[in-house]
Amino acid sequence: MTWTEDMLEGLGPDEYDFQEFKGSGFVLDEAGDLTPEFFPGLSKQLSAFANGGGGRIFLGLDDAGRIDGGIPVDLKGGGTRAWLEDVVNTLVDPALAQYNVHEVRCTGPGSHIRPRHAVYVLDVPRSELAPHQAIDHRYYLRIAGKSRPMGHVHIQDILARTRHPEVVVDRFAPYGPLETITSDPRGPKAMITWRVFLLNDSRRLAHHVGVEVGVPRPLVNREVRQRMLDDPSVRLTQRPGTVQFFRYHPNPVFPSQDLFFLQLHTVIHGGNLDAIRRDVARVIIDVYADDAPARTTQHRLTDYAVVREAIDWLDRQLSAR
Repeated sequence: MTWTEDMLEGLGPDEYDFQEFKGSGFVLDEAGDLTPEFFPGLSKQLSAFANGGGGRIFLGLDDAGRIDGGIPVDLKGGGTRAWLEDVVNTLVDPALAQYNVHEVRCTGPGSHIRPRHAVYVLDVPRSELAPHQAIDHRYYLRIAGKSRPMGHVHIQDILARTRHPEVVVDRFAPYGPLETITSDPRGPKAMITWRVFLLNDSRRLAHHVGVEVGVPRPLVNREVRQRMLDDPSVRLTQRPGTVQFFRYHPNPVFPSQDLFFLQLHTVIHGGNLDAIRRDVARVIIDVYADDAPARTTQHRLTDYAVVREAIDWLDRQLSAR
């Protein structure tokens, strides 16, 4: 997102849980030096936004949201923007993993921003590393448009929110071409191979990850069982109407890591064709990561072209018999 002066003018006068206005006087005193409250005050705001739902801090807008002339762009060596990008990470503990500093400069005659000055927008997203402590050793949260010290209950809530890795099914997709078999005396059948990919969609290391795939029993014959159990890391259990295949990943899954996790086989034949057509046959995948709640996804087989291809092939084979 690229901020412009027009966008700043359109913000309106109100501060909310997701935005805070700080005038130039918050940053610099009359002598042009940093004010004593700048670092503690900015630290407090950063803590509050990171611990809550995220938001933006505007440096160079007064309490009514009006541009007050801005802050010099060369406040520190290398430029004010670069200096702010460096200083933000020193003002909360633990340091923020994500944030952006935007610089909105004078656009020429008629601009409310003075030449060689800028308004700075600090974009702070909700943090998965929360809670973040300010330099006064307190934790803050945005409540009713203000950054207020957090109580014990708030801190407990945030710890519960962020302690789990978020490992999810990134892709469930067919692998390779449809395998058609006409040599079975019981009738034609089509074998489909699938692959399950996982993603650690968080900044927490997942130490222990397991996946359980539930397949409708009619889609699992003796050959499917044998193919699945050829992988010694796969375990098979059964529930009414479902065959469960479980695999435990032997290594931790790192933040943002995307990996192939499990290869799955299913069979389609005349005996289960009607259930697939009626969308009764679905694959259910449960992902377990450390002590996080299980993440469950359902996959309707008829959504996949390879399944529709298998149905058409079986229809032709059965009608020719």
